[in-house]
Amino acid sequence: MTLAGVSQSFRHGSDLLRRLAGWSACHEVIRQACYRQADAASSRREASAPETGPFRDARGQAEFQADATKVNTLDGWRDMKIGVFLRRVPGEPATAEQWDKRKLPAPAARLAFAAIEEIAEFSPRWRAWAKRLGLLSEQVSVLGDGADWIWDHAALRFDDWKGTLDVFHAGEWLARLAKAGCGEGTPQAARWLKEARQALLEDGYAGLCEYLGRSASWVPDRAKLEAAAPEVLNYFCGHKDRLSYALRLRQGLPIGSGLIEGACKQMIGRRMKQTGAQWAVRNADRMALLCSLAYSDCLPLYFTSA
Repeated sequence: MTLAGVSQSFRHGSDLLRRLAGWSACHEVIRQACYRQADAASSRREASAPETGPFRDARGQAEFQADATKVNTLDGWRDMKIGVFLRRVPGEPATAEQWDKRKLPAPAARLAFAAIEEIAEFSPRWRAWAKRLGLLSEQVSVLGDGADWIWDHAALRFDDWKGTLDVFHAGEWLARLAKAGCGEGTPQAARWLKEARQALLEDGYAGLCEYLGRSASWVPDRAKLEAAAPEVLNYFCGHKDRLSYALRLRQGLPIGSGLIEGACKQMIGRRMKQTGAQWAVRNADRMALLCSLAYSDCLPLYFTSA
């Protein structure tokens, strides 16, 4: 029942159980079963967290990613914060030209958690989980978009960490300049974006500044490019220490935060943004716990561990 309730709406879960197992259980029965299991899992996670053992035994480097997504509650739309710790074995070394063609190994272990909380309430969980997972004594790679709260609270909660700006988010800012100087959807804009990204991947902020100067000689609208440049360069200047893409590529490490984006869409969004769904905050957090355990492949541990 819990699996059915986590994977789909409670009503659709009822139909799923009938089709697969011949069980007759109305959606309200499945709802209450999920809430009971969530409460039991919450108590067990607080006491022993059976997923910490497999995580500690897993090989690979430690990563942390965080983001937020909107959930419709009885009090209106609220931010649900999501955090994911993982271990991943490095992939093969790659060059800047290979950034979007390489295949990274899948995480050897991951642990997700989520709640409708303000960041001041949510980020202490980061350190608490890092301690339980044995990560306080090693460097943690923190990947995320440009939201200041991610970096500010990583600095508060981790003793040794290195931040990396998601390369796809960086590309969205570069696209602004491509559009300003070359127009939207033009071959020149595609060329500018590709070459600017390459410069950023190879040499970070300095490489981007150098390319911007060079490209001004051939873009169709130099004035608009130069008018848009200060805001974009100021943005990247604020992330100068998070643009070590070339080094991470050589080390076989990720440069994108796609895993947390997937968690927002698949772990939380797909289940909790069903058409017309509106949640009491407590019940949203209950389901977020079950979704987190299912996303981390840890849910079976809570049905087999005493």
